[in-house]
Amino acid sequence: MNAVSHRPARAAAIARQDEQINQNVANIEAQKRRPPSALALMASRLGVSEANLSNTLKSTVFKNCSDAEFVALVIVANEYKLNPLTKEIYAFSAKGGGIVPLVSIDGWVKIMNDHPQFDGIEFNDLPDAEGKLYGIEAVIYRKDRSRPIRVTEYLDECKRNTDPWNKTPCRMLRHRALIQGARYAFGFSGIYADDETEVIQNAPMVDARNVTPPPTRQQTAQIAHDPATAEIADDEETARALDAQTSGWQEGPADADRGERLTLDQAMAEIDRCETVIDINAKLEAALPDLTDEEYDELRDHAGVRKTELGAK
Repeated sequence: MNAVSHRPARAAAIARQDEQINQNVANIEAQKRRPPSALALMASRLGVSEANLSNTLKSTVFKNCSDAEFVALVIVANEYKLNPLTKEIYAFSAKGGGIVPLVSIDGWVKIMNDHPQFDGIEFNDLPDAEGKLYGIEAVIYRKDRSRPIRVTEYLDECKRNTDPWNKTPCRMLRHRALIQGARYAFGFSGIYADDETEVIQNAPMVDARNVTPPPTRQQTAQIAHDPATAEIADDEETARALDAQTSGWQEGPADADRGERLTLDQAMAEIDRCETVIDINAKLEAALPDLTDEEYDELRDHAGVRKTELGAK
């Protein structure tokens, strides 16, 4: 009689135990499906534990970062597959506040070589009449382009009063030509070279959504020829800027032909043609000034779908 009376209680206990087991299994499966954190991805890529990696980064190359800035730096490092422990990327405190990701020349070489369309780079030294180097041209080849990308950097524009520039100006200029060429060729964005700290310190922190677009050719022409603005144009620096904007217009299409604003459909089409996540991010940043908040949110969702497609390949 007692044995019979205990059967329902035992059955209920077994049912609760089975339910707890099923719940634990469901939690484990859900954890497997959950995308790993940025820090977990980096720790896995570098072969260290998350805790050790976090402590090491916060005490060395990512020192004095807030939690949000730390996560942002880790995401950038993952995006370009850079190793902060070998100082391919590290944090720099900007003058206006916040942390800027700096990438060493080794890091730039790495991300350029890792790009699937990279097909080689050449450097052409440009000497003056006396044989002194005044510029270096970087020629970058892409597998999907019929013509190379050419970028020239000039010594008098790039040289800084620092030990590396004073001791090895030719090498530093070659580095700068490589970096600028990589930016033009592959659209690398959101990262800076480690010798650009002076530019970063002096650059104001701006929101791209609030940037006033440059005047169109017609607007600039009106300013240049409007007597009401003659006093402004008399300023030497302003006059040079107006001359630079108005010179050579006949070589390009008219504003009405080339379009003054990137449309959402055009931006989506460019995203669809991207073959890497890095290219997608570059297209997103380039489209930001031309789109409204609603359009940009729609473009970002579209880019997320394209990133998922690339990840599934």
